[in-house]
Amino acid sequence: MEGILRILLAEASLELVPRELWNHPEIRRTAERYGINPGEVVLDKSLHYNAMSRLPYKWKRGRPDILHATLLNILDSPIAEDGRLELLVHTIDGSVYAVDPRTRIPKHYDRFKGLMAQLLRTGRVPPSERPLIWRVNRPLESLVENAVLLDEAGRQYTPRTLVEEAINRRRWIIIGVFPRGSFSPKIRRLASDRAAFFRGRAVKAWTVASRVLCAAEELMGYL
Repeated sequence: MEGILRILLAEASLELVPRELWNHPEIRRTAERYGINPGEVVLDKSLHYNAMSRLPYKWKRGRPDILHATLLNILDSPIAEDGRLELLVHTIDGSVYAVDPRTRIPKHYDRFKGLMAQLLRTGRVPPSERPLIWRVNRPLESLVENAVLLDEAGRQYTPRTLVEEAINRRRWIIIGVFPRGSFSPKIRRLASDRAAFFRGRAVKAWTVASRVLCAAEELMGYL
């Protein structure tokens, strides 16, 4: 099967520590450990649980590990290696980043967070060479059209049926990469359809991504 697989990882729980938390002991401890400024620290609930207690929408924040696991899953596919993938990451603050499908994400979580901190600060990694991940300064609505949103409340599909339709019709597949809560109205408006794989059961983002990739690999002749 010819075509390109298009995936948007939406509302990724990825951000630098907000300024109002810079003086919190948990944040200062992390900054001192890595020899960086508090404003260069990636917010991580496993380290900053108490510091996050008063943040708005705290249940959707501080989980960069979800994005890490999902990217490792997606970018390990031969579809990515062969450049037959378009991949965007949308963060909880509304920023959009394009990912070169041949990017190799660090497997070590701390190295990944360091890379993401650089990306969030500079808008591209690496900063001085041809970027592998870079900020896209265009509205998300102009990048993602005719999308299908993977949501446990959606209509039941098999992965193969959904992926085949998405590739043939050049549709984006939207996967949420936040820990709890619902998609924002902005993300819902991007989708003309909602789909589910697991009969109403919520599953992890990396599990959903693996089903999408396996179906695409079969359809594209890799399996």
